[in-house]
Amino acid sequence: GDDKTNTTNNNTDTVNGTRNGDGEISPSLDFSNVDPSIHQAILIALHATKTHGIVIEGTSGSTGISLASLASPRGHGVIVVLPDDQSTQKSAFLKKLGCGVVVVKNCSISNPGHYVNVAKRVWELIEVERHYDAYYQKHVLREYCGSNSTLIKTPPKLLKAAFMNQFDNLANVVSHYTTTGPEIHSQLDGKVNAFVMSAGTGGTLVGVGGYLKEKWWENCRRKCQHQSTPPKIVLVDPPGSSLFNKVKYGVAYAPQQSERSLRRHRYDTLAEGIGLDRVTANFGLGCDEITWKTYSNSKCASFGNQIALRSNSCIKNGSTTVSNIFIPKSPTCKSKIVDDAIRVTDQQAVNMAHYLLRHEGLFVGSSTAMNIVGAMMVASRMEPGCNVVTVVCDGGQRHTSRFWNPDFVVGERGLVWPAEKDLEGNILELLDISHQI
Repeated sequence: GDDKTNTTNNNTDTVNGTRNGDGEISPSLDFSNVDPSIHQAILIALHATKTHGIVIEGTSGSTGISLASLASPRGHGVIVVLPDDQSTQKSAFLKKLGCGVVVVKNCSISNPGHYVNVAKRVWELIEVERHYDAYYQKHVLREYCGSNSTLIKTPPKLLKAAFMNQFDNLANVVSHYTTTGPEIHSQLDGKVNAFVMSAGTGGTLVGVGGYLKEKWWENCRRKCQHQSTPPKIVLVDPPGSSLFNKVKYGVAYAPQQSERSLRRHRYDTLAEGIGLDRVTANFGLGCDEITWKTYSNSKCASFGNQIALRSNSCIKNGSTTVSNIFIPKSPTCKSKIVDDAIRVTDQQAVNMAHYLLRHEGLFVGSSTAMNIVGAMMVASRMEPGCNVVTVVCDGGQRHTSRFWNPDFVVGERGLVWPAEKDLEGNILELLDISHQI
């Protein structure tokens, strides 16, 4: 007979193999133990990649959209795992970008079904267990190479999968320490009295905060400091997140996490993409004490050293290379990056978003609304003329099914949809923070 034969094993797909002695060996493609939604997302990425490379991430949406916008044009396949408490616009947008999308129930990180754990599992199936090599050889490469491609018993390990792991990958905090922080410092000529924002991974808050504090201490050593106190770095935390108590009291716990009062999802908030029930590696850097050098002959960056210690890498910041721990022999000062935390309610975020749309023409998402409420709270406690910086990080167009949907906000969350007359008054009164001044 022919040297090549097709074999089947119930409904398990197979790949044609080469002859071995008197018989034919065909490796089977058994995907029965892979969740159908995960399997489908992997297949989409396998057929999309032109480089054999696949980018994988567990995200509330925004990071996935950014990754897809960068990876897809470069020919890489993208798989994104989302929790099911995100707006439908995000998953729809990701699919339009060609991503394989998996939606899972939101739950604690200790649960194997958590979206980050599922993303890691997808990476293991492709990169570690090589579960899809044979499928890729038969159904993808053959499409490009035609029937002349050589099918072999053991498919080549061509697939390369990268799990971004934004929560615990310190490249996150490094990117903001080396780019976003310097940009803010430069634009305000170094006068930043407070940096205030929420935390999804903590990378932006800690990276920017670490750079701003480091520059303040550096200017003190050079005796060119015109700001009497270091910038205050303040976390904005939504209901249900444990980070507020971690900053305030050193314990990562929120009352909403008790089993008796737990709602359908782990986080008891309307906000998307911010708030956590754990301390990530990126956020954890902001909770560590940093030793700041207070003498003029130090050339090492204090916070940069801390990152280098954690990531076992070398970080270049301008002309300064940070690679080793510097042990000072002169007076120092110690403090944490994140100084304080404030709570912002869902109702305050809704009111702020509507006020911004009415008075500023800004159509913002839930995270941005909370950031601006937090910034106003901090600014209301400071002297006139101070610079308080926050981040406008999401637009309302990705939140029309939840945050900007009155049926969801009022009907499911039990909040008040602001009336037009409510938006004409004093914003501090609308936010119920006028008493803080």
